Amino acid sequence: MKSFHFLRSFRRFGAVPAALLLISPSLKAAARENAYDQLSATLLPIAQVFSPKGENKALRATLVLESMTGLPAERTGGALELAVQPPWRAKIDGSFGFRKATVVREGQTLRIAPPEVTALFTPEKPKKKRKKKQAEGLEPLVLPFPPEQLALLPILFTVKELAKDADGRRVLEVRLMPELARSLSQKHPEAQVEEWWGRLSLKDGTLARLELGRPGWSVAVRVERLEFARQLPPETWAAPENAATLEGTEARQWLNGLGRFLNGQADRLRK
Repeated sequence: MKSFHFLRSFRRFGAVPAALLLISPSLKAAARENAYDQLSATLLPIAQVFSPKGENKALRATLVLESMTGLPAERTGGALELAVQPPWRAKIDGSFGFRKATVVREGQTLRIAPPEVTALFTPEKPKKKRKKKQAEGLEPLVLPFPPEQLALLPILFTVKELAKDADGRRVLEVRLMPELARSLSQKHPEAQVEEWWGRLSLKDGTLARLELGRPGWSVAVRVERLEFARQLPPETWAAPENAATLEGTEARQWLNGLGRFLNGQADRLRK
């Protein structure tokens, strides 16, 4: 019955028909079973960090930019340090928005250094009419469905196994299942959800490289470290002394502005 509760939680995306087709028994699905098992083994440890009942409550990762469409080779190779401890703590340190920066989140507070980075991403002008009450402040970093349904997370994707890469690593290509992608695209046409794909390169069952893309644009990062822990040391969340501080609604607006900036950069590079 848990399977149906999970699918019901995605009903608003029109995902039920595709999900039922995906989990129905067939020879074709059986042939792909190992690829789905591997996807599950890769995604679940990460997803469980964002679940209130997960054994590990935090993760730390080092990501290295290998390539990005339109970005000169001399600007690649930078490392991004990421730390996350849901529901209220996160830190990114490295090349951020094409600049070196540190962003720390604790609760409803963002601390950003250098301070001038806060001016790069301006808040969107409010519309005159708002039918729905807009969310204020930052939301908790948690998954939107019960933790016992995490095991069913892979059914939201189609998985295709590709040839091994130049380093002999297993490569899985994943896309959102078509019905879910179409439903999301209807709600958020600017996101072009149906066009996106991801490729996961796995070494000894561990994520070693991640490539994300859509027609005309892609970005690839090397995963040099991916560690899980019950809790990260308090000093993890330290920010430079000169960091600017944004609270609540201002913090949310800044993050929304960052998202629009990165989407705009990607669109310009595609043209």
